[in-house]
Amino acid sequence: MESKVIPIEKIDKVKLENEILYKSNLFSKSNYYTGNDLGLTYSSEKSIFKLWAPTAKLVTLHLYSKSNIDSYTQKNSPNRKIRMYKQNAKTPEKVVVDTSYDDSFNYCNELTQGIWAVEVLEDLNGWYYTYSIKLPKDVSAYKIFMKQTELKDPLDGFEYPKESLDTFDLNNIEYIEYEAMDPYAKACSVNGHYAYICDLSKVDKEIEGWDADLLRETCQKKNPLTSPTDAIVYECHVRDMTIHPSSGISKKGQYLGLAETGTKSPDGYSTGIDHICELGVTHVQLLPIYDYDDVDETKPFESYNWGYNPLNYNIPEGSYATKPDDPLCRIIELKTLIKNFHSKGIRVIMDVVFNHTFHTKSAEFNKIIPGFYYRMDKFGQFSNGSGCGNEIATERLMVRKYILDCVAYWINEYHVDGFRFDLMGLIDMETMKLIREMIDRIDPSIITYGEGWTCGDTPLIESRRSTRSNATHEDLINIGMFNDEIRDSLVGSVFNKYGLGFATGSKDINKEIFKVLISGSIGHPSCKTICPRVRTPSQIVNYASCHDNLCLWDKICLSTNKAGGVTDEERIKMDQLAMAIVLFSQGIAFIHEGEEFLRTKKMDENSYKSGDSINAIDWSYKTKNYSTFIYYKNLIKFRKEHPALRMNDRQEIWKNIYFMDIEDINAIGVIIDNHANQDPLRTIIIFFNAEKEEIEVNLPREDWTIIFCDLNNEDVEVDIPLTNRTSLIIPGLSTVVLADTETIEFFNL
Repeated sequence: MESKVIPIEKIDKVKLENEILYKSNLFSKSNYYTGNDLGLTYSSEKSIFKLWAPTAKLVTLHLYSKSNIDSYTQKNSPNRKIRMYKQNAKTPEKVVVDTSYDDSFNYCNELTQGIWAVEVLEDLNGWYYTYSIKLPKDVSAYKIFMKQTELKDPLDGFEYPKESLDTFDLNNIEYIEYEAMDPYAKACSVNGHYAYICDLSKVDKEIEGWDADLLRETCQKKNPLTSPTDAIVYECHVRDMTIHPSSGISKKGQYLGLAETGTKSPDGYSTGIDHICELGVTHVQLLPIYDYDDVDETKPFESYNWGYNPLNYNIPEGSYATKPDDPLCRIIELKTLIKNFHSKGIRVIMDVVFNHTFHTKSAEFNKIIPGFYYRMDKFGQFSNGSGCGNEIATERLMVRKYILDCVAYWINEYHVDGFRFDLMGLIDMETMKLIREMIDRIDPSIITYGEGWTCGDTPLIESRRSTRSNATHEDLINIGMFNDEIRDSLVGSVFNKYGLGFATGSKDINKEIFKVLISGSIGHPSCKTICPRVRTPSQIVNYASCHDNLCLWDKICLSTNKAGGVTDEERIKMDQLAMAIVLFSQGIAFIHEGEEFLRTKKMDENSYKSGDSINAIDWSYKTKNYSTFIYYKNLIKFRKEHPALRMNDRQEIWKNIYFMDIEDINAIGVIIDNHANQDPLRTIIIFFNAEKEEIEVNLPREDWTIIFCDLNNEDVEVDIPLTNRTSLIIPGLSTVVLADTETIEFFNL
């Protein structure tokens, strides 16, 4: 395939020159601000505003009354304008109005570090604000800097043509002003165009029981977590879980709807948060709950979106609030939801999108310091490794600081218990390592994982990407990644909707690879030709489907319909087999909303804006497929009861996991021995039979007891002794688990 040739007129010289400045060590070090006070610092006596904008000629604070804000734009004239000044970064506690620091052409001034600040000595509670940033138009900051400083040495090896600088007049620069939202804003107007000034410390007093220590203690008591591999994650969308008429939820499509308890479907089955608790998972992963674009918060039910359109990273999404035009409502209601999950022992994982923004040229970042927050290609165009029009330059120090500050804020302010990083492959490894180190200092039980891939070409050097191919690098050993390999091995590649996998009848499965995947993807002594994918099982998130691509039931139906000769009863067994492998494999376990009762999205492969008719969880499916729900519930219960399925040390896995030789058929036998990970059972044998017919397997000479099988689709305890048996019939498309009878009897298990 030929590379795309961009005509010379398409090359953006200004952006290319700015890249030289932004990438230089001089710029990075001179403008690296370490203070934790960017944005607004409020008290009833004064408000301090600080913005990092090192290439601005002038920054002005715009103040708006509530009656003067617009729901869709920043077009209204402000009630007040207050000039900001360059800050002396050596004394950040003092906001000094001193024009001697206001040398706006010196973009590498260690004294100011790019900070503009102003102190307003009055109570601004209830006002809204933006920043107006005055910037050079159609001329690069690099060119201005080189002319003003007259550096004799080229900047990081790039020498600007002297003849061009000789004719360039600093006094004849045209400027343009942009109005921008504060990237550090913590509250905002409806649709997120104006930051809101308030005392956030008073908000928590309106939430009964908002006590971080007590809530985390409750989680630990109800769902003890000693390792990331203890996590069983349930991915869901606030609106999907609550909007359907069958949900029995009053606050449909809202934070408070998912927080409601005691809700039931028309058939009397639990829904919403009670359903999640009944299933037995340890964590809920909420699709984006930060403030995103493309849903009009004044008419939230007239459009739909998953939320991967970042707008304001430190503010909750307003379309899920009962009063989107009340800046505090969304904060109170999201905290209420998190509190209710915590009170039931369920931790909350936040889905974060630090790889791109919804807008590009008109993004708030780009109006503050054009191009800095984004990677550019060699033509000066926005690179697009995200597939969304841009990608964030996470490797730059002040971008990295912003991400770290955001993560810390959500932990400390909202008490979130984990982060799922969208397109994590576009985030550099150093940033991910620093995120993990910071989290460990706050609370090591907070888990981190993400998508270890990109969605297109990126200028980020391959060896620096947080991708699956780099997962064995020491910087990533405490970062989890989605195991797309086990997903595709189970039910076929997502890039071939008709493709089959182990659970759906493929005869082309490499069982050696499959054994490695079941063992936590760390490699296995019996599969020496298969390279380890990761260094520890806590780096791997096993799943069969997620919000992307076809949901599990649709994938099974579409692929087996194409293959033919499969009944609906067999498809249900395939679904249950796939999830048994997910939950009985080493690593972190992950379930997508509705999988547990065979939800369908009507074959929609990318339902990010398809609306409620496709995405809403229809709770009648729980009634229709209740036996599958019980099966999933029992799989989860079994995993939680047996530490042998949750090992977190590769040496322990290599020592205690063996595989039984079942040749020429689609079946695998797994032996977990030696009370692995302090499991009460000495020996566990798991058989996964992907054949449609029953098979006979040989057993080691010992008395065994069946402790899990197809009978687990009912609310019954399975305990079937096998005395003096040397073989066993495994039903088609099923999972059977045995344990040594001696241990069961000795411990009265």
